[in-house]
Amino acid sequence: QWQPFLVFPGEYAEPERVVSEVQHAPGKRPLFILLDATWTEARKMFRKSPYLDSLPVLSLQPEQLSRYRLRRSTRDDHLCTAEVAALCLELAGDQRAADALNAYLDVFSQHYLAAKAPRAVDLDDALHQHLRLFL
Repeated sequence: QWQPFLVFPGEYAEPERVVSEVQHAPGKRPLFILLDATWTEARKMFRKSPYLDSLPVLSLQPEQLSRYRLRRSTRDDHLCTAEVAALCLELAGDQRAADALNAYLDVFSQHYLAAKAPRAVDLDDALHQHLRLFL
């Protein structure tokens, strides 16, 4: 049994649809629906997908700005999909999975940016050591 949430900024939804936390219902697991696209495309999907209209909109209020460095949003409070997924895992009570996803994102970003430079990556630096905790 699933309890679905559409994860999207509440400013784009009717106020009565917006929730800011996940209530753990007995016998139901949260199901997070993430729109993985650019912000322009995600807003289009949100507006033009009537089958999403019946779902509560989980509006996340991150305590930190985005760490995503591969492409920049015009707003620092917009997160990349992996950061949103990690917050969802945290809300679902799986802190270890959230931490692992964040560690993978940090290492992936480091490798991606190094490949563009190009420059070598130290596989024994703090980011890689942190990721190894989850392997």
